[in-house]
Amino acid sequence: MKNSIIVSRYDEDISWLEEYKDFNIYIYNKGANIETKHSNKVLSLPNVGRESHTWIYHIVENYNNLDAVNIFLQGRVDDLGIMAFTDPKDYLVKTIKYGFSVSRMGLLGPLHWKKNVGIEKDKRYKSKWEDGEISRSKQGFRDFAKDLFPKIPIFVATSYGGCFAVTNQKIKKYDLNFYKDILRILEKHQNPIEGHFMERLWCYLFTENSLLKYAIFDVIKTKLEKFGLRSF
Repeated sequence: MKNSIIVSRYDEDISWLEEYKDFNIYIYNKGANIETKHSNKVLSLPNVGRESHTWIYHIVENYNNLDAVNIFLQGRVDDLGIMAFTDPKDYLVKTIKYGFSVSRMGLLGPLHWKKNVGIEKDKRYKSKWEDGEISRSKQGFRDFAKDLFPKIPIFVATSYGGCFAVTNQKIKKYDLNFYKDILRILEKHQNPIEGHFMERLWCYLFTENSLLKYAIFDVIKTKLEKFGLRSF
C-alpha cells in the first residue's frame, strides 16, 4: 500500500510535489483552477474552513480507503519554519513508530485555553478578527475541545501550522460520524474560529496525549533555540 500526501492549496506553487511520485498525491484546490500531472486526484473545494476543513473532508470521503500513512500539508511548507518539514518523507519514520508525527510539538497549559485562542491579539489575525472575517464561537476553545474529548486534560501535547502525518489506524479510532460532525462545523464559514481550534487539537485527537513527554522536550528545544542556545 502506498502512502499519501494530501495538500490543501489556495494559490501556492505546488511544483515541489513533482519529486514525490512514490506517494499517492491528493490536491484539494480552494483557489483558481489548476492543471497538474503530478497528482492522483485534483478536487476543487469551496474556500471554507481553512486547512482543517480539507483534512476532515479527505478523511470523510476516503474513510474506508485510507492509505497506510497520510501526510497532510499546506500548499506551501517552506514558510512555516520549524512547524513543518520541507521534505514530506521526514514524517514517515516517527509516524510508523508512533502513529502520528509533526516536525515540532508544543504544549497547551492553563494559560492556553483562552476562548478565542488569543487570535484577537495575534498580529497575523488581529485585523481579520476585528473586521469579522474570522467567525466567533459561542463555546470557546476549552468547551469545544471538551465536547469532542470529554476527558481532555489541562496539559495537552499540541502542534501548530496544520501539517502532520497520521496512520489510517489512528484515524479510524473514531467513527465516520465523529468526523462528519466536525465537517459540518468547519464548512459554515471561510475562516471559522473552530479551524484554529482544530489546528491545536490534531495531536491530541490522534494520540490522546501519548506523546506528551516528547512535546515537553520539544518545548524546551524551541526555547533554547529562541535564545540562541544549543539544544540537546
